[in-house]
Amino acid sequence: MLCCKGAAMNEDELSFADMLLRLDALHICLMVGIPFVATFSEINFSLGQSMLGSIEFVMMLSLSMLAWLLWCKGSRPVYGHLFLGHAAVLFGLLYFLGGFGGIGFIWSLGFPYIACLVVGSVAGGMWSLAYLLALVAVGFFVQEVIVQTTAQLLYIVLAYTAMSLIAYCAAVVREAREARMAKLEGRLGLRSCSPQDIPTFLEILEQSDGR
Repeated sequence: MLCCKGAAMNEDELSFADMLLRLDALHICLMVGIPFVATFSEINFSLGQSMLGSIEFVMMLSLSMLAWLLWCKGSRPVYGHLFLGHAAVLFGLLYFLGGFGGIGFIWSLGFPYIACLVVGSVAGGMWSLAYLLALVAVGFFVQEVIVQTTAQLLYIVLAYTAMSLIAYCAAVVREAREARMAKLEGRLGLRSCSPQDIPTFLEILEQSDGR
């Protein structure tokens, strides 16, 4: 009985992984991002933060348009950069305005991961650096909008730098593994390797190693 349940769970996990493999990172980010932006827009309106709520509402509409273009015309590099532009503006506003409870800066710490995931390690690293420089520049010239103290700003910058390095290194490792897998698939004459193909793929590897 337990074996049957375990097998069913494994099949569910494989089917979910197979579904995700059919989507690229931008699809997944839009699927997650649009509902959350809409939710936070409603929350900010209810809290009386009409400016932030209005900006999030407009972003929800523009992200929905981006998702429609992605669905109709397929993935294009520019779409990833457009998405990151949305994220940079929204996270930047939350950083300076503080958001609910003054903790809006935490969203900025996730920007490097999103950037490296959507556009790759090189472009993602450039986006991460540009975002940090933009925050520093805006904060320097418009100091009255900053809600954090100098010590808090230093802490945030150090944390952001650490997160950027981790995100960049993780993206480099992932891309290297994907390149090796693609090269190995080409050698073995395989077009793709879905989760259901893994047992067969491993058998082929064992046979090739045995030879």
